[in-house]
Amino acid sequence: MKILYCITGADIGGAQKHLLYLTEWFSQKGHEVHVVLGEEGPLKEELARQNIETAVIPIPRTIKVREDLKALWKLFVFMKKGKYHLVHSHSSIAGIIARLAGFFNRIDKNIYTAHGFVFTDPTLSSKKRRLYLLLEKVFSWVSTDIITVSSFDFKQGISHGINRKKMSVIHNGIPEKQIIPIADWEKMQQRLRKRNTKVIGFVGRFASEKNLDMLLRAASRFRGQNVEFWLIGDGPLYEHYQNEIREQKLESIVQLKGNQNNVLEWMDQMHAMVITSHKEGLPYVLLEACGRGLPVISTDVGGVKEVIDPHGMKNLLVEINDDEAMYQRLISLLVNDSYREEVGRYYLELASRFTVEHMCQQTEKVYLKGKR
Repeated sequence: MKILYCITGADIGGAQKHLLYLTEWFSQKGHEVHVVLGEEGPLKEELARQNIETAVIPIPRTIKVREDLKALWKLFVFMKKGKYHLVHSHSSIAGIIARLAGFFNRIDKNIYTAHGFVFTDPTLSSKKRRLYLLLEKVFSWVSTDIITVSSFDFKQGISHGINRKKMSVIHNGIPEKQIIPIADWEKMQQRLRKRNTKVIGFVGRFASEKNLDMLLRAASRFRGQNVEFWLIGDGPLYEHYQNEIREQKLESIVQLKGNQNNVLEWMDQMHAMVITSHKEGLPYVLLEACGRGLPVISTDVGGVKEVIDPHGMKNLLVEINDDEAMYQRLISLLVNDSYREEVGRYYLELASRFTVEHMCQQTEKVYLKGKR
């Protein structure tokens, strides 16, 4: 089978990791795999290491009609020359353009993965929310299949009129080699117990949906305590938050670590991690934390609850912008090593349910659905 993947951004976020795992798995299965990127970036380098053939067709991250039409034409021609059996698009704008180009080329399987429907973002104006919902509904008609990475988005899609028969839930997965052996995890806990300074981590893009304002407010409550926040990542709002940390005089508490290649090693030095997002699909950083047995306190967004607290019994989730609840949950982990380790062990047990192998096997079923 000849497969084309399309994605807008070429940084290494959750959707890009998802795509990398798919390309590696399906190419190893003997399929011919190509990728179209909407921009230059680290993802292209990672794909080159996998010997995956890539092409860059500029696709804007927001709706820009003239540029979108240019991208549509170029992608249509690219698909026509490539004679692909299957097109699988990721991220909102690439998902629109690639599905339309695939429809015009009469591609047999025209699949879209929603890494969190945009219209579920509570910060959008009602006008923008209606626009993105309309786009998802219109382009669902030209999709043969729609994959959501959480049951939350599956239910949102159905409740807003997207065809249930086209939709499937396939949770994200991490490589099994990223899951720390229990003996190594126990040794790591011994080291963490001895550290006087407690470390709370954040890993992700500095972007509006990550709601880092909430994180800084929570951090400010730890003034005078032996606690540090390590923020790992980069993004369009990096300089903004760099200035905010300076203006709020949080430099002694909040440390910006920038992009790091060895994120798992950084996680292994943390006592807890936070997710303060107001929109998510199913964050990869959550699954990676599970794989390290690292407790996470998160806002109740997207598919987070499905992973760590499906029955609402663990007291690990807070409402968006509930700073006091976030602070209290973190304090409960930091002051009690036994409780923190109990939660970490629980997370580690969850990790084996969310593997790349399972994710790709389920994706393959969607690829083969309807074929004889």
